[in-house]
Amino acid sequence: MSEATQRGTTRDALAIPAFRRLYIGSFLSGIGRWMQAAALGVLAWEISGSSGYLGAIIFANLGPLALLSLVGGSLADTGNRRRILFLTQIWQLVWTIVLAINVADGEIGQNSLLIIVFIIGLGQGVYAPTFTSVIPELAGKNNLQAAVALNSMSMNGARVIGPALGGWLTSRFGFAEVFSLNAVTYLFVLVAIVLTTIPPTSADPRNLGDRLFGGFRIAFRAPQVGRPLTLMCLFSFFCLPFIGQLPAIAEVNMGIDAKSSQYGWFYATFGFGALFGAAIVGTVLLQASRSLLIRLSCIGFGITLAWLIFLRSINIGYFAIFFVGFFYLILPTTLSTYWQEHVDENIRGRVAAIWVLSFGGTVPFGNLIAGPLVDATSLSAVLYFSAAFAVVLGVFFTLKQGPVIGEEILENK
Repeated sequence: MSEATQRGTTRDALAIPAFRRLYIGSFLSGIGRWMQAAALGVLAWEISGSSGYLGAIIFANLGPLALLSLVGGSLADTGNRRRILFLTQIWQLVWTIVLAINVADGEIGQNSLLIIVFIIGLGQGVYAPTFTSVIPELAGKNNLQAAVALNSMSMNGARVIGPALGGWLTSRFGFAEVFSLNAVTYLFVLVAIVLTTIPPTSADPRNLGDRLFGGFRIAFRAPQVGRPLTLMCLFSFFCLPFIGQLPAIAEVNMGIDAKSSQYGWFYATFGFGALFGAAIVGTVLLQASRSLLIRLSCIGFGITLAWLIFLRSINIGYFAIFFVGFFYLILPTTLSTYWQEHVDENIRGRVAAIWVLSFGGTVPFGNLIAGPLVDATSLSAVLYFSAAFAVVLGVFFTLKQGPVIGEEILENK
């Protein structure tokens, strides 16, 4: 029987109670997180009117992924993962309440907002690589691609529902109410963590260097792991500044109020496209060539992003942002499956740290640079460059095959 015919379906993965419980809890919590992310972008634009400040907010939100992902990956391979997941969610819940209190009176300074958002992100910086390493293990090896696709579907299902709710709630009630509701949604994943038994790892890194930087050594020594991480890093840094600039795209190009429910639906349409892309990777395209999917997703993303930036009509913009999201999420879903198929459970956490760094940790730096560039040039110029770069990646970048690897790859050569 070939490898392709052995891949489990999404139904197989969801039939496992531990996986299903944590999956549903994270999905419900993710809705709140995306409600807050959409509201934060609008709040940042409202109090600054600056693309540079939008980039700074993205950095504050996602920068901790870059700073703490290596620590999180080390803990995921050597620590009590259930305790790590629980404590990092409590941290984010508490500081989200602090954020809601600070915006309740309708006034918050730009620096205060940056600091609180950064503190909330510290919890996610440790949580993300740990969660990434746990989910495939709970689903089982045969269900790996289905589990990764389901996780992407969960994230983007939340991205559909969250911004739509966030846009409506913000326009009807206010920012503090949205942030407070997000704090409540953390309880769903906390309950799931309490009820789920997460098996310990048997990893025993020999030194601090292996604990913190082992992921880089693995990626360097094993191209079947390193190449998908490199591609994700390049794509995230050069092609994803548009995510932080969505409020500016809505107001400057489309002529809609970023605080309106219409913007919430615009944001949600992007998420719905991403959800659809992740869904077909885990179902219809389950047996498709990974290299072909990666090539088509990069080229398709570049073309549709250029189309979006060219448009000045929100009605057609809905279609464009849907396809941007569709092609965008095919790439990380496919790349995540690819590298996870090539590592065992004893090194997955450290490689997951590099994955989080490449997928989420580079985005804040890209946005931090892109924001001032937009202010100095134009929104269209910066984002057209992103679109062109995605096409170049699709044409020239290739992956490599290799065996499944474990801690033996870290032995001195």
